Amino acid sequence: MSCLLGQCQIDVATLAKAWIGPGCHLLAKVAAVLTKRASLESIALAGLLVLSGCDHTVGPAPAPTIATPEVKQELNTSTSASTSPQPVPDESRRESDRIENVSNADSADAESIDTTLETTSIQTNAEVDGLTELDVNLDADPTAPSPPDPTATTEPAYRLWIPTSMGPLLVGLDVLIDDQPLREAFDQKLSMVRKAIGATEELQPTWDQLLEHVAGDPATFGQTASRVNGQEKMLIKRYDRNKDQRVDDQELTRFLFRDSNVNGEFRLFGTDAFRWANRSESPLFSAIDRNQDRKLDATEIDLAADALLREIDSNADQCIDFAESSRGRQNDNDAWRRNRSNRQGNVAMDLSGFVNWSDLSYAMGGLLEETSVLGPTNPVRSLDANRDEWISAEEAESVLGIDPAFSITVRFVSGEPVISTEVALTDAAESTTTIEQGADRCWIVGTAFQVGVTTSDTPTTGNRIPREVFRQLDADNNGAIDEGELPDVAKEQFPLEQLDADGDGKLSFMEINQTLGRKQSIWNVQVRGRAAEHPDAVFAWFDVDHDQFLSHREIVSVPERLHTLLDKSGTVPATKIPDTLMIQFGRGQPDQDEMRFEINRSDVSGTDPRPSWAIRMDANRDGDVSETEFIGPIKTFRGLDTDQDHFLSAAEVLEEH
Repeated sequence: MSCLLGQCQIDVATLAKAWIGPGCHLLAKVAAVLTKRASLESIALAGLLVLSGCDHTVGPAPAPTIATPEVKQELNTSTSASTSPQPVPDESRRESDRIENVSNADSADAESIDTTLETTSIQTNAEVDGLTELDVNLDADPTAPSPPDPTATTEPAYRLWIPTSMGPLLVGLDVLIDDQPLREAFDQKLSMVRKAIGATEELQPTWDQLLEHVAGDPATFGQTASRVNGQEKMLIKRYDRNKDQRVDDQELTRFLFRDSNVNGEFRLFGTDAFRWANRSESPLFSAIDRNQDRKLDATEIDLAADALLREIDSNADQCIDFAESSRGRQNDNDAWRRNRSNRQGNVAMDLSGFVNWSDLSYAMGGLLEETSVLGPTNPVRSLDANRDEWISAEEAESVLGIDPAFSITVRFVSGEPVISTEVALTDAAESTTTIEQGADRCWIVGTAFQVGVTTSDTPTTGNRIPREVFRQLDADNNGAIDEGELPDVAKEQFPLEQLDADGDGKLSFMEINQTLGRKQSIWNVQVRGRAAEHPDAVFAWFDVDHDQFLSHREIVSVPERLHTLLDKSGTVPATKIPDTLMIQFGRGQPDQDEMRFEINRSDVSGTDPRPSWAIRMDANRDGDVSETEFIGPIKTFRGLDTDQDHFLSAAEVLEEH
């Protein structure tokens, strides 16, 4: 046996091809070193390392061989009957090449490993002696999946690239529709449409089939359905790109979602219209800056609250909403026009679908020297692999492997007005920021920068009929609508043959809405987003509770907050005020996007827990009762105002109540 082992040189690295996984480079090196000792126990230990220390889930590799001076015999005799060599898959070939490189490691590596083994010889010998006690299941299926790693992190479905006034920001995003990933819901809906128009794997549907189906189903296709009749030839000419009179998958998606100009389930748009101007040109900053020198001195700061109420509070309710603050600003009437909302990297964009990495690399090159945003480093700096102070297209594409500063999860629930937004920060960002979570919004607040994430959902607007409309159509007031009562335009919107569930030739109120409610609009599975600086970052920073409304309490606190920003010259320039980024998501009919993405006060229509007397006294509905609003002796007010801030908060009046 020893003679045989002395003559044979077992290629352990080659033997390892059949067993080791991608993470076993070191074990292969150790096994190779052990075999150099030409001893039985070393070879046994090498085999032990290969069998017990590696992941066997890798697919089969080429059959390993034993090499002797006289013969080269295939170990896997089950394939010896084949007279022609089998092709090696590319992945197996790459793995084989990688393992060969490991086995050919330089002698210095081998010596360092050998030295380490000398210090642990007693331990390894004990392991060899106890070989029969090892729980090694050689009959296990090598293709069975490994158990999930509880510490592993999942990659976000989408990555958002967002340049800001402070520097670039990388954000991860997941979107769920009724707990189903957005991409799956989108593909599933398109599959249902294909099936409905008769598409098969062998045969694509005709354009006539598609247009007829869309025109007859307004509940699913919304306004798209109403713009088909009479325009068939024009639509086919425009969207039948290959002119074969049949609808392929890309043509179907482009046609169905043409109103949004988004040929997929998600798209993020950006604009630079508010960058920098959202502070220096803020009407609020201008109102405080009495001498208009573009910086606030101590005296101007002390008088800031009075200046805001005098110059901005147009309805004299001691509060300022966003509409009031916008009246004095020169708005860009088309801030989101195409040339300011491109996909070249200088404004926010998602990194899914087609990305022109050359364009993006050019934009990234100009951001190398920017500071970090909500993280320890500028992510662009880590892309410059060769340290040439420029970003190539290949380096730009490697951004897909960088951890985002934070990740967002947006959940839409169909049939209910439920939206939830969750944010997870990286460890580095968590140490310098706080998260303020709401139902449909979330704020990430840092010392020099803050991010607001909001969502809007209008998924079923076209899939319900109001009772008032039903009553108007029900001319004979018998509780049902027959075909004669339906005007021509309504026949397209409410097709009798599709909505008449019981087949009695009439449509009841419940029948219409139940049938329409079961139809998922295509716009339920497409989400659009916008990301840009807040139109007025000064307003956003004064708005402590982030409800897009400056309460009397917040206005009064402005001088104190501004004093914390004084520089060495004793002034506060506009650029010293922290900037605010808004990331907004919404779904629904595209024609509602302008309203969907407006900056409006958060919904305050919920139940007010305060006693009725406090609600009545709160004339401006800002959530507090001020001294001027309080009806009663000032002594009583001060007794209730336990923190002596001149406002009665909800907590104070509830405590007294």
